[in-house]
Amino acid sequence: MSVLVVYGRLYAACIGRAARSIRKSPWTLLLPAVYLAAIVLAGRLLGGLGLLAGILSTLAVSALFASYLYFVGELAADARVHVAEVGRSFAPYFWATVNLGFVVWIVELLLGFALARNPQAAVLLAIVHFAEFVLLNAAAEVIYTRHTYGGLATVQRTIAFIHENWIEWFIPNLALGAAFYYGLPALAAAGVPDLVLGIVVGAVFHLAMVFRGVLFAELDSSAHRQRMFKYRSQS
Repeated sequence: MSVLVVYGRLYAACIGRAARSIRKSPWTLLLPAVYLAAIVLAGRLLGGLGLLAGILSTLAVSALFASYLYFVGELAADARVHVAEVGRSFAPYFWATVNLGFVVWIVELLLGFALARNPQAAVLLAIVHFAEFVLLNAAAEVIYTRHTYGGLATVQRTIAFIHENWIEWFIPNLALGAAFYYGLPALAAAGVPDLVLGIVVGAVFHLAMVFRGVLFAELDSSAHRQRMFKYRSQS
């Protein structure tokens, strides 16, 4: 049977599992819009604090991102979640998120110093940012699925996963990226109100994130041959 058919079944199964999990906790569809609003509000409130504002904003974004990862991780594991869990959702992945951000910041800081007098600095930094996007694309999933804590451990585990599964991982993720890239302007041009647009896009983004979590677990726990056998036998 064609590899494309087998992996089409795998992706469809992951989407189905993600949708069924979200159906148990539909209120989580609002989380991306709520957290984005919280990030914007935090930026406005901290805007006049100078250097301190940057530090506090980074910590606030990390806390909100860590909270979101908690809920995505639970949903990807097919667990039901409740609004009452918001209070304790910030702690589990906060330092893992901060540690990863610190490693990336140090790398970019050192590169900035090294390339300060290089006339091709902008091009080289763009290449580095693209490499970060590719190699660390599954960092969020590594944090909440493999529970890595240190920034370097997260980087190493993520790169290992991408190295082993880059084709299977990026095919659906590039498709999702294209859908957002072309879909957002179309919705905006159709005159959809900003509030409605934010909620709808956030809900679709949420489904995509849970799908990524389910797909990560599937790919990380199996080899290509096992997947071929498992999904070939399905009707």
